Amino acid sequence: MADTRGIEQDELHKRDINAKIQKHLDSFTAVLIFADGTVPRLTVRTDYALSTLSAIFPKSLAENIAFVFTSVPSLLSLNFSEDSIPEVLIGAERFFLDNPVALQQKYLARKGPQDKKKLRDWRRLTLAGEQNALEVLVELFDWLDGLESQPTTEIFYFYNMSQSIEAMIPNTLAQIDQAATKMAEIDKLIIAYKSNSKVSSSSFSYLGFNLILV
Repeated sequence: MADTRGIEQDELHKRDINAKIQKHLDSFTAVLIFADGTVPRLTVRTDYALSTLSAIFPKSLAENIAFVFTSVPSLLSLNFSEDSIPEVLIGAERFFLDNPVALQQKYLARKGPQDKKKLRDWRRLTLAGEQNALEVLVELFDWLDGLESQPTTEIFYFYNMSQSIEAMIPNTLAQIDQAATKMAEIDKLIIAYKSNSKVSSSSFSYLGFNLILV
């Protein structure tokens, strides 16, 4: 979602996702949403992606959706604002995963002629990060193991409904513009009538009705 090439590309992605699900999946176990836990609020791109997902996945599937917040070891380190999460996903399960590979790479890059105490502290933090990541993965798979698979039929229904709504939007906007134009015409005729203009009577058509203003 939120492809840099534009909304048209997003539509292709959604269509492709829906087609792949229809072709290969009768059910699914979970949807995992990975988000950077150090960012206080959603970026425009992530907000758009979550809004799109919320429209596709019905509320009945909320228990099978989880957030995996990266770059944070626990809830205490989370900067992500709950106000940024769509209402339908507020109750979603949450996991916190600080990348142990990145920690190990940083440790190895700094390893060298350093103070021995610093090296011990860094090594301890690296090992703790690896252990924490392992425990989070165990929790994640335990959660997955306890879920019931959900049929994909509701996803198809909501996807098709969202497509129908999006297709109606241009027509609705055009009708609103037409209505605004007609209302402007009516306002002009009323002003002309009230100011005793030379036009003693006027006729016009509005929303399918033939009207005479005298």
